Amino acid sequence: MFCAIGGVHSNSIGELSDELLLTVSDRLTDALKAWDMRGAVGLTGGEPWLRRGIIFDILDRLASSNVVDRVDLMTNATLLTEDDCASLARHPLIRRVQVSLEGASEECHDAIRGNGSFLETMQAIKRMKQNGLTVAVMMTISRKNMTEIVPLLNVLREYSVDTFTIDRFIPEGQGAQNREWLLSPIEVRDCFQNVYQWAMENREPRVLMYRPLFCLIDSESPHVGAMCSVGVNALTILHDGTVYPCRRLPIMLGNVLKDSLHQIFYESADLWKVREPANLKGRCATCQFVPVCRGCRAMALAVTGDWLEEDPHCWLKENTQG
Repeated sequence: MFCAIGGVHSNSIGELSDELLLTVSDRLTDALKAWDMRGAVGLTGGEPWLRRGIIFDILDRLASSNVVDRVDLMTNATLLTEDDCASLARHPLIRRVQVSLEGASEECHDAIRGNGSFLETMQAIKRMKQNGLTVAVMMTISRKNMTEIVPLLNVLREYSVDTFTIDRFIPEGQGAQNREWLLSPIEVRDCFQNVYQWAMENREPRVLMYRPLFCLIDSESPHVGAMCSVGVNALTILHDGTVYPCRRLPIMLGNVLKDSLHQIFYESADLWKVREPANLKGRCATCQFVPVCRGCRAMALAVTGDWLEEDPHCWLKENTQG
């Protein structure tokens, strides 16, 4: 079971206190114990390191539960000091620290993330590696940066980054006003193919291709493709305790401070809808790859307004036509 806790940033309406964030941690581990299950947790934001103290308190609370195997920290890393990096590297639960990079140059990355952010992020990567942390880089691909994938991979190899993955730009939240950035199905196919080809020819950084639609690149490989996790093995807890199916799918399932995670996960009508393949629509309804893909439900919602619709980036139809 994977759970992303997005409640450790600042200046958000309904932001939980430190005490309540620890309560959220306890609710999560209580659910894992009740299910007799091991869990993985992602700590994200906003920028979680704006609340440095509570991060270590949460990590220690999760570790003491003995039911959480690993924690991934998602941050821009620019606020991490040398001491922070050393402490994180020593913590038994930290698997890796993930940062975002959108291109191999200042010009490309800063156009998306803000002036000066490229150099700050690269310096943070160097600092984390020097302190023994496992560093992951996430790239969100769009029409702003789709030609930067291979150049960025080559840069990350020089910095000894451990893992790399791409995710598709989804026009939701603050990105809803940038729908022109959205890739076409064929552009997504080409980006995925480029990533796959690079991964087959290079060992470092390790390229993680566990995303819906990746199975269409190589359906025989156990290292390529993964089912959308919505309703299967993941939940997201927001900064105010609200629970979503995933952090990019704004469908309210309940609130962890009022509802048990067991109740949310097993009694949600929305989650039962998406668990049944027959409820999917369009090409996803009859696709042979549903057991290993199922399309991205967040992308379907953002583009079509219906989270059960077919993944609008699937290129199978385009291939059939020509």
